[in-house]
Amino acid sequence: MKDIERRGGLYEALGWGALFLWLGIASLVRGLPAGADLFGIGAILLALNLARGLSRIPVNRFTVVLGSIAAAGGATIFILRQWFGMPPVDLPFFPTLFLGIGVVIVAYTIANWRSSSRPQGAPE
Repeated sequence: MKDIERRGGLYEALGWGALFLWLGIASLVRGLPAGADLFGIGAILLALNLARGLSRIPVNRFTVVLGSIAAAGGATIFILRQWFGMPPVDLPFFPTLFLGIGVVIVAYTIANWRSSSRPQGAPE
């Protein structure tokens, strides 16, 4: 059990390091195709969970969903811009995404806290 926790911490640290490296690279390199930054973030999150799963460490469903959304969003932006000539849209994606994720986390936490703090047999 100790080995699994240690390996899980290792994967988490490597994932964070890779994520920050990619964010730095994507910010510095101006010639990246549209959507490459999002796709790279999604690929890192999904690869982290793949490594965890292959090592028989429980995957994090939240980062699987977030990685899937980021990878799909990046691929969609690339396809729309490259194949269909869609002009760039100045949509603040990350602030909107962070706000949405924050609302979901807070609402989920409050809902679970209320249901877990209610005494057994108490009316709802």
